[in-house]
Amino acid sequence: MGTYDDLQFLPLGIGDFFSRYYYSTSFVVLAGDTPILVDSPSPLRKMLHEATTRAGIDLPIEAINHFVLTHLHGDHANGLEEVAFYKRFLQGRKPALYTIPEVTRDLWEHRLQASLGILTDSDLTNGTPQALSDYFEVRECEEARLNACGDASLFIRRTRHFLPCFGLRVSFGGLTLGYSSDTVFDPDHIEFLSGSDLIVHEISPGGGHTPLEKLAALPESLRRKMFLAHIPDTFDVARSPIPVLQEGHLYSVRDLVRDRRG
Repeated sequence: MGTYDDLQFLPLGIGDFFSRYYYSTSFVVLAGDTPILVDSPSPLRKMLHEATTRAGIDLPIEAINHFVLTHLHGDHANGLEEVAFYKRFLQGRKPALYTIPEVTRDLWEHRLQASLGILTDSDLTNGTPQALSDYFEVRECEEARLNACGDASLFIRRTRHFLPCFGLRVSFGGLTLGYSSDTVFDPDHIEFLSGSDLIVHEISPGGGHTPLEKLAALPESLRRKMFLAHIPDTFDVARSPIPVLQEGHLYSVRDLVRDRRG
């Protein structure tokens, strides 16, 4: 993998939890020498391989050691078991995991402990208890301050969703990418994201998500720097008033800002 002097990002998936046409929403932020994976659905390595092959870049899972986890729904977290096993036993690394305390509190006991919690020797005896810290270096993020994340900075804000969740702004090289994560339509969250040069916002049916019509009614100045993700299979991409991200397409925030000011 190379060094990225400008802020870029690569969507691995753009679908919602139930999609059969798309992978679940996730993307890699490319900033400097430290790629950052935002959310980890499954099958993560397959998603990463297909997206990077399509984009024509060399970025294996071995090169990613910064992982952001916005919340614990499976379409955002099911790949973490894969990450934990692969990094520890096939790579000998302990990656950094960025999240909020509410997510940390439940991640081990209610998601990962059942499969990662006991290690045995080769004859399946002498089980040794493990902890989350044996697999990840957890870095809990704080609101209202910059959080270092690789070569970039994270600024987070909790969202209104079915369970603890946060959106974020990631900044590098004078540019900022905003990501809503899962949320109801929230004018305060839109305001938080509005300071970004480019915004990725979710849409999905259901009470804990944002309907398209709410975003379509936003001022043009906001819609011009917005892309959609977390889309249902029934969504008509061709007729969308706001463009939808493409899986495996490498986006340059600087180029998109220039083109849309155009």
